[in-house]
Amino acid sequence: MLEPVTTDDRSSDAMTEGPDMQRRPGTPISGHGHSLPIGRIAGIPIRLHWTFVLLIGFVVLADWSAGGAVVMAGLVWIGALFSFVVAHEISHCLVARRRGATVEGILLLPIGGLSQLTRMPEAPDDELAVAIVGPLTSLGIGVTVMAAGLLAGSRLWPPTLFAGDWWARLAWLNLLLGAFNLLPALPMDGGRVLRAALARRRSKLEATLLAGRVARYLAGAMVVVGLFYDVWLVLIGLFVLLGANAEEQAARHSPDDRAPPRGPRAERLP
Repeated sequence: MLEPVTTDDRSSDAMTEGPDMQRRPGTPISGHGHSLPIGRIAGIPIRLHWTFVLLIGFVVLADWSAGGAVVMAGLVWIGALFSFVVAHEISHCLVARRRGATVEGILLLPIGGLSQLTRMPEAPDDELAVAIVGPLTSLGIGVTVMAAGLLAGSRLWPPTLFAGDWWARLAWLNLLLGAFNLLPALPMDGGRVLRAALARRRSKLEATLLAGRVARYLAGAMVVVGLFYDVWLVLIGLFVLLGANAEEQAARHSPDDRAPPRGPRAERLP
């Protein structure tokens, strides 16, 4: 997922230590002051939000009675999951940087990753390219891992995430990651793809409001389904709801979003 951030005049780097990072009103996460730097890839800082400790603690407690080997397998699975999340987010950042955005870093949360960008590209085709590359990367990794599993003689059907052959688990993990992020719910990738498509014939404000309405419906559905099946889906639904509201508020307060796109900027090819 993508998170636009802004910095004040005192600092151009929203990921450095200090009180200089600001966020759009309503963005449902904290900034660098609540996260731990864990490395860089292609010059892009990667940080771990403090709530990750809760996820690790949950995995350890849930598997404790099954023994140390099961606990370790659960932690390895979390590591594999978020390594693929990082690959997903890095693809966003690289395309965004190529399209003129300033990449501040990647923040990892228990519910996923956020690519933190400033100076987001405004043309619909640019937003489309930045948003779509993440899910396509995950789907591509999933297909590649599945092909490797077939060559290794692994059993890939039925789909599995938490048991069975690791080739199958990693393949289906990436396919699910790519497909889920294509849901048309702001601020998820699919929601940004939807907004970019709508912005070809509407102002960005109108496109954001329409995409936000779709996001609220999907967020409500996630919460309801999650109440019966998976608490993580409830958390993601609430995140989508807060993120969609933040995107709408940001669009309403942007002076450039009321005019419909026109000229070569709106029609620029990738």
